[in-house]
Amino acid sequence: MSVLAMKIIRYLRDAAVFAPCYVLLDWVSYIHPLGPFNITPWNPQPALAIAWMLLGGLGHAPAVWVTIVLADGLIRNFPAGYGVTLVSALVLAAGYTGIAWALRSLLRPAPSLRSLRQLTLFIGIVAAGTVVVASGFVGVLYAAGALEPGAALAGWLRFWIGDAVGVLVTAPLLLVAADPEQRANLWTFARRGETYVQIGLVAATLWLIFAGLGGDPSRHFYLLFLPLIWIAIRSGIAGAIVAIAIVQFGVVLGIHDRSLQTLPTIELQALVAALTLTALYLGVMVDERARAAESLKQSLRLAAAGEMAGAIAHEVNQPLTALANYGRAGQKLIEAGRVAELAEVIGRMLGEAQRASEVVRRLRDFFRQGTTRLEPVPIGELLEAVRRIGAQAQAGAVSVTVAADQDLPDLLVDRLQIELVLRNLVTNAVEALATRSQGRGKIAITASRHDARNVRIVVSDNGPGIDAAGVKRVFEPFVSGKSTGMGLGLAVSRAIAEAHGGTLEARAASHGEFHLVLPIQAHG
Repeated sequence: MSVLAMKIIRYLRDAAVFAPCYVLLDWVSYIHPLGPFNITPWNPQPALAIAWMLLGGLGHAPAVWVTIVLADGLIRNFPAGYGVTLVSALVLAAGYTGIAWALRSLLRPAPSLRSLRQLTLFIGIVAAGTVVVASGFVGVLYAAGALEPGAALAGWLRFWIGDAVGVLVTAPLLLVAADPEQRANLWTFARRGETYVQIGLVAATLWLIFAGLGGDPSRHFYLLFLPLIWIAIRSGIAGAIVAIAIVQFGVVLGIHDRSLQTLPTIELQALVAALTLTALYLGVMVDERARAAESLKQSLRLAAAGEMAGAIAHEVNQPLTALANYGRAGQKLIEAGRVAELAEVIGRMLGEAQRASEVVRRLRDFFRQGTTRLEPVPIGELLEAVRRIGAQAQAGAVSVTVAADQDLPDLLVDRLQIELVLRNLVTNAVEALATRSQGRGKIAITASRHDARNVRIVVSDNGPGIDAAGVKRVFEPFVSGKSTGMGLGLAVSRAIAEAHGGTLEARAASHGEFHLVLPIQAHG
């Protein structure tokens, strides 16, 4: 079978699925028409045509035109005659094709509703496109004498609102269902127990509006904003579009009720449009915020890798140096014929190798899972390690002093991670002191009892300090006072401190001062 034949078969197969779905939606939504024409306050079938051409290609336009003619014949029996139906169907097919073309051109990189930009473009194109389509369709009927002059404006308004609401409500559901990632979010939404409580609340609110409270439902339509906002905040665009579809279905059922024949259908659909826009924007904002949070989480993880590189090098360098020394000692023992003493040297080499392996393993666990390995760490050892770090940072240009209260208990922390935090604080202090025009820089690291369960470590310097406004922003990611800095060191440090159950704070003062509170090892 040739490639052309396969394309034709695939085209006919898709059209055979599209046509009955379009006709069914046309039949279901054929309520409160203006005369015998398809001028109703709700038209979801254009959304199906637009989505089909948007996702499958504009080559489906001829099938859309044939389907529109078929639906008009089956449902309304060609009310304006065959010629008018053919022309009006051509206008509709051309208009929907134009909307699909505009969406394909502007919704980059893929036709989806993942960002506020894409959603705004989608709404703008649909609103403007349906205005043109309504004008063309009603214009054809008016030119053919099928509509009276007095009914043309009302028909145009009804048809425009019907198409616009139908596309805004239905097309997002189709686009989300066609997007694998967003389709997975739909399944997640469907499997949550909370979802059924939310849907039940929407249904109850619809009953209250159309039956329970009585009178004009449009006066109580604002009640639907509460459950829809709840759903959009909890489930993003996936939940929002499902809730909107349920609301639209409920409104249609309410309009179908014979006792409500005098309902202001245009007003109701205008309210549905406002509700739809609110839910869609809120849902997309929630999804964008979730993606931004995940991206920030990944950035912080990568930043932690960079910030911890110095600590890792320090930790691994010691066992590697010891291994080299033990190796040279072993060579000398062999040369001297003292083979019996090799066992002790080899044992020490294995111990140092195990120490280096443990450092690497703990680092791997931290990056993969964010886990910490808590162990008792003497405060004196930690402060001495940090003092060496500070002394090496400026090779004597900055003096580093450490002091600790007597009888402080051991900390219960991940030593590698807390050493990283203190390394960041000392490095920041050294860089702040580099801006001093005169005098020697001084860094003081002190430890004291904070309360019964925590120790407070204070890193201070005689640099310029941080003002009150800076204290609020100093821990924000990507806020840095250094031209080459990413502004992630302090954000990572605070995250590590809080993961230990402690805190990291900056103090507004004329000098630099940071307070790190860490838990101690419990006794008894």
